[in-house]
Amino acid sequence: MDPQIEPEAVPEYMRDRMAPRQTPRQTLRPFLIFALLILSAGFVIGAVRYANIIQINQAARVELESIARERERFTNAFTDVGIDKTTIVNGFWYTYTDAEGNEHVLYFDPDALARAGISDDELRQLAEVVGKSRVTQRNLMRTVSDVELPEELQFHNAIYAFGSTGLTTLDMKNVLLEKMRAGRASSEELFELSYLYELEGNYAKRDRLNQENCTRFRVRCENASEITATGRVVDTNGLPIAGATVEIVSRAGVQPVLSNKDGIYSIPTGAMQMEKLRVRASKRNYSDGYADAILLATGVKTVSIGDIALESPITIVSIDFDDRTVTGSGNRFTEAGVVITTSNSIYEIPEGAIVDADGKPYDGPIDIYLYEFTKGNPPESLMQIDTFDDVMGFAGDLMKTFGMPYIQFFTQDGVELHVRESAPMMLTYRIADMEALRANQDQIYEPLTDADMQFLVEASRGGGYPIDREFLINNNLLRFPAFWVFDRKRGVWDNIGVSVLDTQGTIKTIFYTLRDD
Repeated sequence: MDPQIEPEAVPEYMRDRMAPRQTPRQTLRPFLIFALLILSAGFVIGAVRYANIIQINQAARVELESIARERERFTNAFTDVGIDKTTIVNGFWYTYTDAEGNEHVLYFDPDALARAGISDDELRQLAEVVGKSRVTQRNLMRTVSDVELPEELQFHNAIYAFGSTGLTTLDMKNVLLEKMRAGRASSEELFELSYLYELEGNYAKRDRLNQENCTRFRVRCENASEITATGRVVDTNGLPIAGATVEIVSRAGVQPVLSNKDGIYSIPTGAMQMEKLRVRASKRNYSDGYADAILLATGVKTVSIGDIALESPITIVSIDFDDRTVTGSGNRFTEAGVVITTSNSIYEIPEGAIVDADGKPYDGPIDIYLYEFTKGNPPESLMQIDTFDDVMGFAGDLMKTFGMPYIQFFTQDGVELHVRESAPMMLTYRIADMEALRANQDQIYEPLTDADMQFLVEASRGGGYPIDREFLINNNLLRFPAFWVFDRKRGVWDNIGVSVLDTQGTIKTIFYTLRDD
């Protein structure tokens, strides 16, 4: 599992969308100069370079013709909904209000969309949205610098920029902790520290800091808004799932609700400005699904959550520690506990490791739901959940997976059980899609080599689980995927170390479903 981090700072995003592009003449100039220099060295070499220039010109011409055709499509589609041609050519901003009354400010970039090659149906849907929006000409709006934003939004952008400011999340956290312990933290600094705890999933610490902010500065004393979080629970085919339990894991005391026959849910809750709501959907015979939203401003009545998609398990295994029975081929009891196998994973679960909500070992009949996610079938509602590690701190919420084992435990009555970090199971896992890593198929870092793998195997021989994200960063080996374990109650991925057993990508590590804090 390797997180691919993308900054989410709004000003940077807007600048990217409005960035000037080179014209074909600008693009070709370096090649022309290079070819002229070569000609003095010999006619044959010069002829080859000249042929290359012709090919480049042809490619540029084809691209320009394609862009022209796409622009004509946009013009036809948008003039039909009342947008004048000059506005379409220059690009424009449009403000769309959704069904829940929330505003979305978006930018139509004609060049970017022309290169994207959207379908007729996608263009029709976009034109419908634009037709219902408030359109503003490009030159009447501007991007703003971070210093022009409210302080809490500046801090938010710095966190999501993931170290582009020169500081990691943990650097920021340590500075804030030192000020708080010395009694010198301002109200804004208490908020910033509480925000970092919230991103980690340490909601109790967040709430204690909010209470201190209230006591000392009379701010963040109560919910800024009473809102309703709404969304839909679906399966992997996009069909609604009725009767799924939906809860806000980031807030205590909010009653869970069930999705209706259309998969739709609504949860009334309180929320403070800049609070991150993490929403979990679950149902027997499906994986969990998660989504989140940040309340950026007060006065909002409804927050729309994206669809939460739940996956189906590859198999279900039943075990009973009292009777020492287990179903499924290849599964067996040993002196230490039970061993469960899938196509890519071997779980070694010690006796007493599976616990109930009170942390007591559960020895009755247990149903185990097993999943194997690979590069070809990544669960979007799990991949886009926040990641956190001990090196960089909060790492954003965009993850690219090269394999994800996933396991659930239930009583036969459907009550969820867990394995805690302090008494974990052991996982031996063969990383899926190793060939994609070796070929650098996704152009992420560099190709993973046999020498890299041999180095990781040798580094693992000393025992323990040394190959964590810090090791990979220090040894310039981020082309090998760091491994992450998902905490079901906090809704955050945690980086843990592994031992690399062989050059084919087999690893061994601890595995759990709940952290202890």
